[in-house]
Amino acid sequence: MKFSIVIPTFNGATYVDDAIQSALRQTRPADEIIVSDDNSQDDTLSICQAYGDRIKIHTNPDGPSGFVNGWNNAVDLATGDYVSVLHQDDTLEPTFLEEAEKGFTKYPKAKYLFAPCNYINEKGSIISSPGYCNGRIVHYSGKQYIKAYYTFGTPNIHRCPGVITHSDVLSKCRFRPEAGHIADDDFFYRVGQYTDIIGVMSPLANYRIHASSVTGSMNDILLSKKLLEDYDFQLNHFGENILFDHADRQFFKYWKYRHLRRVLGYSIKHINLKLFLFALKHI
Repeated sequence: MKFSIVIPTFNGATYVDDAIQSALRQTRPADEIIVSDDNSQDDTLSICQAYGDRIKIHTNPDGPSGFVNGWNNAVDLATGDYVSVLHQDDTLEPTFLEEAEKGFTKYPKAKYLFAPCNYINEKGSIISSPGYCNGRIVHYSGKQYIKAYYTFGTPNIHRCPGVITHSDVLSKCRFRPEAGHIADDDFFYRVGQYTDIIGVMSPLANYRIHASSVTGSMNDILLSKKLLEDYDFQLNHFGENILFDHADRQFFKYWKYRHLRRVLGYSIKHINLKLFLFALKHI
């Protein structure tokens, strides 16, 4: 089996070196490491170019195209059977691909795999680790995986780093820009319609919390405004996923109305008519 690690970048000079180093340090080497740059205006490309032919670099002179389109652009460049999207500010543990290969060997019909992740700070120090990891390799049906995804962990059983998807599945299941800030969750909810899932229950990736991330750069109300739209999108397209059931709908409703109450309360307290009208549209 051939593994591709793709790293979508845009103005990622602060952390991209850590991401590349973690991809290169794999005990089971990646068959290719691809940086897909979305027209960065900082030193991202010069940092990447210092690695020479150890990585492949592709640039989009028409960018930036948005972070979700950036993920799809990166995936499209991969030539491997299995593709792992590594964000420019996250890292992988050295045994990630080695353990993933064991998982795919044990369950050869499954075409999607995840491993939970640690949360790290700006300096790469671990803030928290998943307490539910036991080192086992677990097999899930699509429906079981959806429940596990939003039931375990804080807030989820895994995040973007530490996920591997077969190219066959990626040809049918894309990241949807219209899913907005939770386009990664949206992908994870849909992927089980195409394959069973493998969970390698060890923290083999690291998700970085920092102020310059897409989430970290937003204030609380702006973030709730975006998430209100995003959970509304999930509910409006709920019937498209054959695996969803009533409990899943209630989960999306809970988060939609949690963010709605927050936005509505803020608009009333601060006499913000524009924000108030925005909230009313989503009731």
